[in-house]
Amino acid sequence: MRGRILLSLVVLGGSFVGCGDDDVATDAGTSRDAGTRDGSADGAIAEDAGDRDAAPGIDAGPGLACALPTPFDASHAYARTLHVRAGATGGDGSEASPFGDIEEAAAAATPDTLVLVAAGTYDHVRSISPRGEEGRPIAFRADGEVIVDAGAGNTGWSMSDARWVVIEGFTIRNAGVHGMNLDDGGSYDSPSHHVVLRDLTIPSAGSGGNNDCIKMSGVDDFWIEGSDVSGCDRGEIVDMVGCHDGVISDNHFASPVGNGVQAKGGSSDVWITRNVFEDIPGRAVNAGGSTGLEFFRPIDAPHEAARIRVVANLVLRGGTDSGAAVAFVGCDACAFVNNTVVHPSTWIARILQESADARFVPSREGVFANNVVVLRTADLRTFFNVGGGTAPESFVFANNLWFAEDEGAGWAGPSYAGTGIPAGVDELVQRDPLLGDDDELGAESPARGAGRTLPFALPPDLRGRCFETPPSVGALESP
Repeated sequence: MRGRILLSLVVLGGSFVGCGDDDVATDAGTSRDAGTRDGSADGAIAEDAGDRDAAPGIDAGPGLACALPTPFDASHAYARTLHVRAGATGGDGSEASPFGDIEEAAAAATPDTLVLVAAGTYDHVRSISPRGEEGRPIAFRADGEVIVDAGAGNTGWSMSDARWVVIEGFTIRNAGVHGMNLDDGGSYDSPSHHVVLRDLTIPSAGSGGNNDCIKMSGVDDFWIEGSDVSGCDRGEIVDMVGCHDGVISDNHFASPVGNGVQAKGGSSDVWITRNVFEDIPGRAVNAGGSTGLEFFRPIDAPHEAARIRVVANLVLRGGTDSGAAVAFVGCDACAFVNNTVVHPSTWIARILQESADARFVPSREGVFANNVVVLRTADLRTFFNVGGGTAPESFVFANNLWFAEDEGAGWAGPSYAGTGIPAGVDELVQRDPLLGDDDELGAESPARGAGRTLPFALPPDLRGRCFETPPSVGALESP
């Protein structure tokens, strides 16, 4: 019933990056599972834990309701245009005498330059370091159908030490390693920054190793928006290592071998919002993870991730390979709120600690609230999975709607017993949310207006509407 792709995704902004072999083992050791519901308790959602020094504009706070940071290139008119046409030779970048490949144009691009790439097929972009300036970015824009062919054994697009750069409209195919690899060149104290990845198509990447569709390491102030990414082989759809102050929005992510979006290695202050996740066999969102100590940015970060906010996403199916809609893994003050989760497998949520160095805070102060979860109990191992070394008692589960399609009216809902998670507060149990084929809430849906006001302002819903106060439950506010 939900094999379709959600239409009318709203475009916002995006970027991806990475370097090094930063992955360690990914599963936790001893864990505690929960089965059926056990009681209820009063609770409140606390304000952020850990390091509260979020970047201006990313941590919305009460003053930035129903908004996200605007990409820096919005409405920008470029002072100079360089032209690229497949097969051209000896050109100077003018419209009459274009460059023949993207790398050649990148070497000639100066601040306030638009690199306009004509329709055609191009070789992979090996390693570029474009450097725009504030108010004078450099943009690479596809003019028609532009395919970057990685030639099976390569990364499609590699970029290091970039700043104030936009990459827009390209299709990257045949990538044997990463689809895109964006990083800081190993200079951890000078990240790539102000990067927009927009309207990209990556239909597959990887050849069975630790290969990601979009790999990001050491990238700050970034946007990934309006893109269609799928089929990543063994890695993640988007894998962030030490990335900060970003927005991942209005994308369609589908059918990787493993996880969807992952933020680890000291990553913080990232909005993951208004995306559609389809058939993610692992963790749709891995908030945190497991990273080699030498790859953290900053190098002394006390957490795998902090303040990762997963809001207003649609998560369809997924979790079939010991996965979950969300995993809080060494994550400090992370939130999974106002999402709609349909037909999950294995677990709904996991709380784990995979990096055990003494400096790391436990996975703590997480929020799982205002979510619609439509499930079949036969598809689940248990509802929640909690590993050792975590602080489940500091989590808040509240105002979620749970509807089991294969259970009767007397179903008691999920249990928190034995997990250490406090019992859910103000939960709506075995209440049909009356989702339409477009996932909108029906006129009589019990999810309407049933949400909890949160300590941070919500961005727009899945279709760009502002949430009310109090909000509805799920990814869509009542129309």
